Amino acid sequence: MTTSIQIGTMKITALDDGESHMPPMLYPGLDFDAHPELLESDGTYHIPGACYLIQGEGVTVLVDAGSGPDSIPFPAELAAAAGLAPAPEFISVGGRLPGRLAALGVPPEDVSTVFLTHLHGDHVGWVAPGGKPFFPNAEVVYGAADWDALIASAPAEDPARTTMEAAEAAGVLRAIEAPTVEIAPGVTAHHTPGHTPGHYAVRVASGGQEAYLLGDAVHHPLQLNDTGISFLFDADAQHALRTREELLAQFADSGAAIGISHFPGLAFQRVSAQDGRKWTEV
Repeated sequence: MTTSIQIGTMKITALDDGESHMPPMLYPGLDFDAHPELLESDGTYHIPGACYLIQGEGVTVLVDAGSGPDSIPFPAELAAAAGLAPAPEFISVGGRLPGRLAALGVPPEDVSTVFLTHLHGDHVGWVAPGGKPFFPNAEVVYGAADWDALIASAPAEDPARTTMEAAEAAGVLRAIEAPTVEIAPGVTAHHTPGHTPGHYAVRVASGGQEAYLLGDAVHHPLQLNDTGISFLFDADAQHALRTREELLAQFADSGAAIGISHFPGLAFQRVSAQDGRKWTEV
């Protein structure tokens, strides 16, 4: 699926690299019994894995790099803990990003910057699959605080670690740690920790309009009004909640378009504060 919006002279396109099949236990505080429509027939909640292509004059930035070319089998221990019998064959099915870019007429060579909102495996997969940078002319930018927390501490065979270490060896990485960093003209990164310590959101501004790409700072649509819902892989659930509430309050009735990596359909949203906070599709 692809979804595009225009922000001034900048075009932002959401591209799905694949989808993940999430057991309900990964969303503490979410009552799936009250929302049975969220679950597929396999007993899991299906979410897309988005990457965002930002195009403007002299600007071709890819925000996040999907889960990569390989599908990941559903871990037996997770299936047992979640009570899934049988479990889906795969917890993550990836590999679509190259085709999505090709359909837009964007070869990997045209991408000048790959910005990673954070270093979880479903956001870094196409950085250097097989040990070779997939975007040969791109600088790969990420939040410095995520390296020790998610890469250096991971098992040697972890796919996120191997792809990021391959990029490090190729000399294409740039770590950032300032609260706000310009990535390209009109494109800035804003530190939004909680989901991970080095998590960043991306702001795109042009012609008096703005959009924000939130990565995993918001993980589920119901988090708009239910502060009790978290995500099991939040590094610091309370910090993630504070960050999320600050962002949602900032966006309420602001007119800003919002792209969120794992929202079904990947439609860009706005936050309306009329009669309680609501998502409204752009």
